[in-house]
Amino acid sequence: MLENNLTALELLQSRDLDETREMVAGIFCDHRLSLTDRRAELNYRHRYLRTPAMSFSVMSYGAEVSVAPQELDSFFLVQLPLKGEDRIESGKETQFSRPGSGTIHSPGQAFSMNWSADCAKLAVRIERDAIERHAASLLGRPLRQPLSFATALDTRRGGGLAWEKTVRQLLRSVQQNPDLVAHPLMRAQFEQLIMSGLLVWQGNSISDSLGRPETEVLPRHLKVAEDYMRAHLDTAITNEQLAELTGISLRTLFNSFRKFRGVSPMRYLRELRMDKAREELLDTGKLRNVTTVATRWGFFELGRFAAEYRKRYGESPSDTLRRLP
Repeated sequence: MLENNLTALELLQSRDLDETREMVAGIFCDHRLSLTDRRAELNYRHRYLRTPAMSFSVMSYGAEVSVAPQELDSFFLVQLPLKGEDRIESGKETQFSRPGSGTIHSPGQAFSMNWSADCAKLAVRIERDAIERHAASLLGRPLRQPLSFATALDTRRGGGLAWEKTVRQLLRSVQQNPDLVAHPLMRAQFEQLIMSGLLVWQGNSISDSLGRPETEVLPRHLKVAEDYMRAHLDTAITNEQLAELTGISLRTLFNSFRKFRGVSPMRYLRELRMDKAREELLDTGKLRNVTTVATRWGFFELGRFAAEYRKRYGESPSDTLRRLP
């Protein structure tokens, strides 16, 4: 069983209800947690791995519990039961989730769960900004509406089965070789494979668009400009430099970014640098300080940096530091 094999992942455990609630909230979100039978004994066990764009959890409570999360805001939650059963209620709808029948909850979706005493799950938290940026890159244009997924995820056959097998295999590979997620490039490929599979195999709000070939090809000069930005994020870059590098006018440069990325060149550069700042704040192997990280990536107005960071990731930079072990 997967829950018994991932011994290399960080382990949380508790028999105290309030402590358990706090631990789970630190990885997902605030919620209400209660024992269905107050005489039952909680035996919470939770192994997890966190990367900048997502986290992976194998968890169980060891008792029948009721869990009522607050409405999801900054992330998608994929839940794959490994054993036992979970009764999920959303509005007037009730769904029973068992091995082979998972769920995906999108931001803005309210729901409650009732885990059986023997229930264990593989849960994948995917940051909303990360998967929406990835979806836009697959489409070659900005999303026209917030991303959402069909709630029911069939993992007994087809794409759902392939996606669950991919996640399981990647987690086993990380257990055997932690360096797979230690290097930023490998970690990014790891995350993108999982996000691409979910977008392609699970019904969602852009499924029709992903199924059609894009009629407009991304201009070469735009790719050159983006590649240059990513390779020189820690140096000064101007619109004039990018125009000269790509051999186009400033007007064409601005129009290309507006059309295919939905933002100006400098705004796109700022977002890339913001992602690097978050990646560094999430890196537990480094000595992290919000001011130092922000200024390293060109954010000298700390109040503005904090406001943009919260809007983009759903938490402040200091919150990111506090919630990490």
